[in-house]
Parts: sequence; C-alpha cells; structure tokens
Amino acid sequence: MKSLKTLVLTILTVFSFIIIQAQVKIGQGVTSPDDWVDYNTTGIYVDINTSACGFNTTPHYLVTLESTTNKGFHWYISGTPSLYNVTPTGFRVYLRWTDAPSDLPTVGSLNFANPLRASTAKNRDWVIRWTGIEMQHCAQTVPASTVSQIFSGPNGPERDVQTPNIEKERSIQNLKIYPNPGNEEIKVQYSGNIIKSEIYDLNSRLLGVSNTNTINIEKLSKGNYIVKVYVEDDKVITKQFIK
Repeated sequence: MKSLKTLVLTILTVFSFIIIQAQVKIGQGVTSPDDWVDYNTTGIYVDINTSACGFNTTPHYLVTLESTTNKGFHWYISGTPSLYNVTPTGFRVYLRWTDAPSDLPTVGSLNFANPLRASTAKNRDWVIRWTGIEMQHCAQTVPASTVSQIFSGPNGPERDVQTPNIEKERSIQNLKIYPNPGNEEIKVQYSGNIIKSEIYDLNSRLLGVSNTNTINIEKLSKGNYIVKVYVEDDKVITKQFIK
C-alpha cells in the first residue's frame, strides 16, 4: 500500500512539473441552436469555427451537448463527443437518435421526427459548448516563472521560448495572489495598473469578474481555480489559487 501511494505521488509530482513548465492556451465558445444542419437521412451536424482562438496546433477539444432553455430530451441522442475534421481552426460534431437507424417514424414520448432533424435541435435549443486546450513548449528548459499563461480567444500573443520576453517574465513575478489558499476573499497585488480580474474553474467556465484588487470567493466551493488578471499594455497574467 505504501509503495502504491509513493508511486501515485511520484506520478502526480511529475505531471505537475510538466504542467508548470508548459505554456497553455485555452479557448472556449458555444454554438447557436440555429447552427444545426440536416445530414442526409441519418441525423444532424454542426461545424464549429475556433480560428479566433489562434491555436497553432490541433488542441484537445472538450464538448458537451446541452439545452440553453432546459427543454431537454438531448439524452435521446448519441454522437457527442463524436468529433470529425479536427484541426486548429475547428471541428464538426454529428448527432443522431440513439436507436437510429430504424423504421420508426417518430422517437420518444413527444414523437420527435425520425431521423433526427435540425428543426428538432433548434426547437429544443440544443447547443454544443466547447473548450479547446493547447499546450506547448513542455521542455524542462522553459523557465517556471513564465508559465501558465492562459488566453481565452485571441487575447495576447504567445511568448517565443527561444527569445524570452524579460518584461513579461517580470510582470508575472510582480503579480501576487494572497492569501492562497483563501477562504472569503483573495487580493491581487501588482506593481502596475489592474484593469480587471476574471475567475475561472478548471473547466474554463467564467465564474466572476472583479474590477478591484479584492475578489470575493466566499460562494465558491472548495477546490482549485484560475484567476486571469488583465493589466496595462494589453497583458494578461494568469495565476492559480485554492479555496
């Protein structure tokens, strides 16, 4: 048991080291119920354009299917997360009824049309919510002081590892989050001007925005979170904290 615990701790330590040494870019978005397209007599699909995120390589895409107005019945379908044509600039998601293909004219207690049609997805307000995660420069030569910069969409250029940006490294070092772990509130300390701060969970969901140096985290559940701080000169600095 002790050896197993030691092995697990070693793996977590190595994994954490890799994450710390990496540069991460995260983009996210959501489709519209109007975006669905009929796919012959099988089902429907939606094309998702992620070019605004500026991914340089094909990221790891995470998707969920949901109803924006809670009209539901999307558990009748299958397909998610069946991704096709995956590239740095987008991908496609196909959906069909779980029991399709079949000769039944309708599906479910509300007699939805069979095969699944785009009109059904639109009427039920189905959307695809997606997150793209791109990690680069995982070599151990990357200074730990320059890591964990997370960009949502096209905010800010990525740092060239071969020619380190000393000014950006100093900016990261000059920003502090305390207390960490926090309980009711955390404070953002920075030598320059702070425009705003955003709180995200580890699924890149925006939880709150603060325009002051003090951020109220009293209503957050215990766990790990990310604070993205927008400062002067269009810089974005990201830190992680614990509640």
